[in-house]
Amino acid sequence: MSDIEGYVYNTIGIGSQIWMVENLRTTFLNDSTPITQIFNDSLWTRFRSPGYCWYNNDSIINKNIYGALYNFYTIENGLLCPTGWHVPDESEWNTLAAFLGGNEIAGGKLKDYYTPYWKGPNLCIANNFGFRALPGGEKRIVTGIFFGIRERGYWWTSRSDNYSQAFSRSMSHESTELDRFLTNKKYGFSIRCIKDQKNDTLTRTIK
Repeated sequence: MSDIEGYVYNTIGIGSQIWMVENLRTTFLNDSTPITQIFNDSLWTRFRSPGYCWYNNDSIINKNIYGALYNFYTIENGLLCPTGWHVPDESEWNTLAAFLGGNEIAGGKLKDYYTPYWKGPNLCIANNFGFRALPGGEKRIVTGIFFGIRERGYWWTSRSDNYSQAFSRSMSHESTELDRFLTNKKYGFSIRCIKDQKNDTLTRTIK
């Protein structure tokens, strides 16, 4: 699968779903609208429009490994993922976790076990599914600082709870759990896209 900039992503089938094997790194929406890159920490904490950054503002080291960190406003128009793909909602993450045996062990089956990108100890259960989750860290809202690379990965879901908060999923190097958080939309998290299914595509078209 490739995005609008031509970046090519590996994909994997897990149960009835098809997922990207890498974090998204596009800097454009799929209608060719550029996403604002934010370098300034204080601006990040105030920004309420689609925005992204690279961890530590370093695209050379972090872009191809961990992908971009996006605020939730980048997701809300439904145009972030390539056509035919979308940001997974809560139920799709739940389906993935259930197929893997539940949230308590799902993280251990999704993390990439064989790379140096996770800080040790990286608690894993045999990664037979090829999801290759990597710990891209986060961009925080209070100070705008970067935090957690190689220790924890965070991924937005598409579910917004209210004006300021949305749900996310997370994995830690020291746990096998797939955690769930309600988070301020200004945070910068990673994105994994999931392929539309036929009935899902029809529903999104009607909406």
